[in-house]
Amino acid sequence: MQTEDEPRIIRQAKALAHILNGIPLRILPDEIIVGAVSDLKRGAMVYPESHGSRIIPEIEDIKTRERRSVVITDEEIKTLQDEIASYWADKSTLEQGEQKTPEKTMETIYSGSVFLPTEAAGFGHLSINYPMLLSMGFDRIKTNAEERVLEYNKNPDSDSQAKVEFYNAAQIVADSVIKFANRYSEEAAKMAKTENNSKRKEELERIAEICKQVPAKPPRDLQEALQFIRFTHLSLSLEAYDGQAVSMGRIDQYLQPFYEADIKSGKLDRDKAIELVEMLWIKTNDLVPVYDSFAGMYFDGLLTTQAATIGGINKEGIDSTNDMTYIILEATKNLGLPLPSVHIRVHKESPSKLLTEIATVVASGVNNIAMFNDDVIVKSWERQSVPLEESRNYATVGCVELAPFGTSFTSSDAALFNLAMCLELALNNGESVILGLELGVETGDPLTFQSIDDVIEAYRKQVSYLVGLMAESSNCFEATTMELMPSPLLSLCVEDCFEAGQDITRGSARYNFTGVQGVGMADVADSLTAIDQLVFREKKLSMEELVEAIQDGFDDYEPIRQLLLNKAPKYGNDDKMADDYAQLVARIYSEEVEKHKNVRGGSFISGMYSVTSHVPFGYFTGALPSGRLPSLPLSNGASPSIGAPAKGLSAALNSVTSIDYAQYPNGIAFTLSLDPGFVSGEEGIDYLVNLLKSYVELGGMQIQFNILDPEILHDAQKKPDEYRDLLVRVAGYSAYFVDMNPDVQNDIIGRFQRSSN
Repeated sequence: MQTEDEPRIIRQAKALAHILNGIPLRILPDEIIVGAVSDLKRGAMVYPESHGSRIIPEIEDIKTRERRSVVITDEEIKTLQDEIASYWADKSTLEQGEQKTPEKTMETIYSGSVFLPTEAAGFGHLSINYPMLLSMGFDRIKTNAEERVLEYNKNPDSDSQAKVEFYNAAQIVADSVIKFANRYSEEAAKMAKTENNSKRKEELERIAEICKQVPAKPPRDLQEALQFIRFTHLSLSLEAYDGQAVSMGRIDQYLQPFYEADIKSGKLDRDKAIELVEMLWIKTNDLVPVYDSFAGMYFDGLLTTQAATIGGINKEGIDSTNDMTYIILEATKNLGLPLPSVHIRVHKESPSKLLTEIATVVASGVNNIAMFNDDVIVKSWERQSVPLEESRNYATVGCVELAPFGTSFTSSDAALFNLAMCLELALNNGESVILGLELGVETGDPLTFQSIDDVIEAYRKQVSYLVGLMAESSNCFEATTMELMPSPLLSLCVEDCFEAGQDITRGSARYNFTGVQGVGMADVADSLTAIDQLVFREKKLSMEELVEAIQDGFDDYEPIRQLLLNKAPKYGNDDKMADDYAQLVARIYSEEVEKHKNVRGGSFISGMYSVTSHVPFGYFTGALPSGRLPSLPLSNGASPSIGAPAKGLSAALNSVTSIDYAQYPNGIAFTLSLDPGFVSGEEGIDYLVNLLKSYVELGGMQIQFNILDPEILHDAQKKPDEYRDLLVRVAGYSAYFVDMNPDVQNDIIGRFQRSSN
């Protein structure tokens, strides 16, 4: 309200400065990495300038809702309703983006059934260039920005005004982060004066010293480097969008020099380094996103999904596993917290020691780690014309997304897309069975289809049309964010943006992608396999019988359903026919996605994971030729469908790795849910090590685990208060089991039943 006559980027910078100057300070007992989002142990923030306006109509119920309730005072409710909601009613990026998006596209979005443009909430989902930031410090960034302003004022050109605004905003945000740290320095010094415990007094004095040094100047040791990361990450999370998936990049690589120097000087030992990492990890869990009831279905249990990448090859192609790789793994194992998501890069030459350590952590039940295959992922980025050295230097983002490290703005979770609905529309001439809406295009009466090629062609047309709508909506929301919500601090954290003198939302990063995720791949593959096998090859069903059965939801056609379930091959059983159809489904989606360009001048790229959207997408999807009943959850990521007849774990791995993941540079999710009996003792560790080696050699892209007794999950459903700390792997992220709705809980339990067959 106070800056309405100023340029938007300056308003954004001043807004962040205002928050950092006023946010309550909090230093907990024994804490040595500081920086908090509120004066509570965990804070939940509403972002009314973007997607937060959706929660305000539900705000009075938020503290009493059954799951993910939030403490909020009556005064805060009144402020949100009376002042904030009215101001942002027509100004938020959500509202403005919806106005820019064509009506037909908005109708499709709000059906909840085909795609969900998560970019409507604003930007996030990228990996921060901490090596660059740590080498400079924000004082130097501020000074460089001041020099650029003087230069452009002295020698103006056609772009001078916009560049001056950018560099002025850069000064404001750099200065605000420094002052925020200084506030903590003063607070720690004040606390030290009254502290009677000598050890704690020394810690507080050290905190005061560190916060004077960083992030203003480059860190001098490991503790200062971790504190630098904390202040920067917290400030980015305040700038916009819950800090969603703002990730730390290859953290073991850029922290290793600090660790080596500290060990050499005697400043710390390995145990102290583990403790410092644990302190940073704890801090990443103190911001909780707030979802309205609609969004909550698609992102159930999701926290801020901050990723930290370790291991893998370096730019020269040589394994770069180091001391910090193992320290980070041990800290992660010790804590067992949902955040950060620790992503371990592996390859065919990964050290046996590392694979054994990964297996040990997995077998212990820690499930916030995941493994990523360098051999496949490097190829996926080279396919996008990223040079080999930069492809090798990729980092992970958020859940399972991928990005050239420190040089890219991938916007890697821009939308979720229901592949299974496209097949339903192809078999119903563009109309949804459950909703009765014309969501797709007319592709002809399915009773006239003479071959499986006719079915595939109709399916591709539906995918092509609806991917087009998805890309259109993403671009509308992205253009709105570009106009209304520049990110001056984020622009300082990715290479090339500062030199360009242009906000990152306008395409100033070196690489600009938009990642969109396909959901329900296995359902479509199983369905196409069943149609081909039973209708066109063996002629055990007519197309008329099949269409009648699925439109009826199998209510009066159980024999046909059993035929579809049991007499047609299924993806996950190492069956070439079914696996080839999975590859076809994956390829069609990737090809259609890559036809589109984003407003930053980059390309759309494909991913294959669902968060929890496979559950609500399933609500709106009718019966499928795979034998799946209407409204059940769809398949999750690259995993086979739950409930499909199984031939064992080896068969499932062979099917999953049969797909060419080079066409999925935005990442995929594959979850193995195993009973602890599979991995008990030394024999179990060896089993896991060999499984990881095989998965990498076969060409898998990503793998993660749930190692839990499914009976515990059943018990947790009955007695949730006794299982508040029970973590499960959901879909590229870990969440507290009892916080999720029963349908998602049942879906997770069903995976264990599938894996143990």
